[in-house]
Amino acid sequence: MIESRIEQRTQSIKMKSNGTDLSLRASIITLGCPKNEVDSEVLSGELTAHGVEIVDDEEYADILYVNTCGFIEAAKRESIGAILQAVKWKQRRTGRRVVVWGCLSQRYRELKELIPEIDGCFGVEPFEIMIRNTAFSGYRWTEAAWNRRYPCSPGHTAYVKIADGCSHSCAFCAIPMIKGPYRSRPMESVVTEVRHLAARGVKEIILIAQDTGAYGMDRKEKQGLYRLLRGLVRVPGLCWIRMMYLHPAHLSENIISMMEGEPKICRYVDMPLQHIDETLLRAMRRPVSRDKIVQLIERLRTIPQMVLRTAFIVGFPGETEFRFRTLMDFIRENRFDRLGAFVFSAEEGTEAFAMSGKVRPVTAAARYRQLMALQQKISRELNEARIGETVDVLIDEYDAFSRRSAGRTSGDAPEIDQTVWVNGFHEPGRIIPVTLTAGFEYDLEGSPAVKLKMDIGR
Repeated sequence: MIESRIEQRTQSIKMKSNGTDLSLRASIITLGCPKNEVDSEVLSGELTAHGVEIVDDEEYADILYVNTCGFIEAAKRESIGAILQAVKWKQRRTGRRVVVWGCLSQRYRELKELIPEIDGCFGVEPFEIMIRNTAFSGYRWTEAAWNRRYPCSPGHTAYVKIADGCSHSCAFCAIPMIKGPYRSRPMESVVTEVRHLAARGVKEIILIAQDTGAYGMDRKEKQGLYRLLRGLVRVPGLCWIRMMYLHPAHLSENIISMMEGEPKICRYVDMPLQHIDETLLRAMRRPVSRDKIVQLIERLRTIPQMVLRTAFIVGFPGETEFRFRTLMDFIRENRFDRLGAFVFSAEEGTEAFAMSGKVRPVTAAARYRQLMALQQKISRELNEARIGETVDVLIDEYDAFSRRSAGRTSGDAPEIDQTVWVNGFHEPGRIIPVTLTAGFEYDLEGSPAVKLKMDIGR
C-alpha cells in the first residue's frame, strides 16, 4: 500500500571541493512512501559524511532536494505542488538551487522543461549521479552508505529497504515502468545495516520493498526472505521485526511458520489484495485466485494474535455494483483487523488506462465511503472486544497536553495503523505491558499493567 505522506526536514551541509571550503546548506523534502523516506535518509547520511551540520530552519538553506512521488494522480499533484513551493523558496534569495529527484522526475523526464526554474532533475538512478552533480564531485557510492543513513523517524523504529523495483505486471500499477524490475539488496548488506541500527538503539525494524516476499528471487536465491529473517532474529537488541507489502503470491508457508514460532517477528501480515471478484482479479493481472486468498487467510487465522492488514481498490474498470457487493460481503465475512482502500487512478502507460467499463468518479467515491464506513464499524467492534486484554505496547511519544503516552502493539505499524494511548509518561522506545480499558474506531486506551524496572523484550 502506498499512501501519500509528506515529511520535511532541514539540514545544513558544509562541503569541501577540490581543497576549497564550500559552505552549502541543504533541505530535503520527502513525499510518498516509506521507501522514499529511506532514500532521503541515505542521501542525508551521505551528505553528512562529507561535512553536514544539522539546522532546523530551511530559510538558511542554499539547496533544496525534493524527493518526489509519481505513483498515482493525487501523489503527482502533491509533488508538483511541493516543487512549485520550492521554486518560490528559491526566488526569495539569490543563489538558491532546487534539485528534484525520485519517482515523478523518473516518470516525466520533461519536468525541467516544464518548470525551468528547477536547477537539477534526477530520477531514481543511484545517488552517486545526483550528489556528484549537486554537492560533491568526487563522491562514490558504496554499500556502506546504508550504515550512514540519517534517520528521521523515532530513534527506536526504522524502515529497512531490502529491494527496489517490481517485476509484477498488475494492470493498474506504474511502479515497474518507474522503478524497473525487482532488485534485491545483498543479504549481508541488509543484516549489517540492521546491526548498525540496533546498536544505535532501534528496537523495531520494518522491512519494506514493492514485494517483500519476493526478496532474493531475482538473484535465484532459494527462500531468500526466510534466510534473511533467520539472520535478523539473531541481531542483539532487536525486539520487533515487521514486514510490509507481502504479496499473496509470495507469502510462503515457511514465512508463516516462522511468524508462528519466532517471538521477534511480529504476527502482522500486510497483504494488499486489491479485490476479491475473480473477473476483476484477472483484469487486474493479479496472479492469485480468490480460492488461494481464502486459503491463505484461513491459514493465518490459525495463529493466535495474528493481525491481518489489507488494501482494496474500488472503481476499477469493470467493477459493477454486483462485483462491488461481492467485495463488501468478503470484508464482512473476514473482518480484517486493519484495512485501507483507494479509488482507482487511471495512470498513463498502464494497461488499465485504456480499459473499457470505466466507473464514474462519483460512483467510485461513493463506494469508497461505503467500504470505509463498513471497516470503521468492524474496527470499533474488534477494539471494543479487546477491553480487559493486556498487551505489550511500544511507546512512540508523550503528549504533554493530555498527559498520555502514545504507542503501538506489535499488530500496528507506525503512521498507518492505530494508536494505543497509555495514561502517564512512559519513555519512548520502551515496551511495556498495558491493560486495555477502552476501544474506538482506530484507537485504544489503556493503563500500565505493572510497574517495570526494565524493558520487556530485551
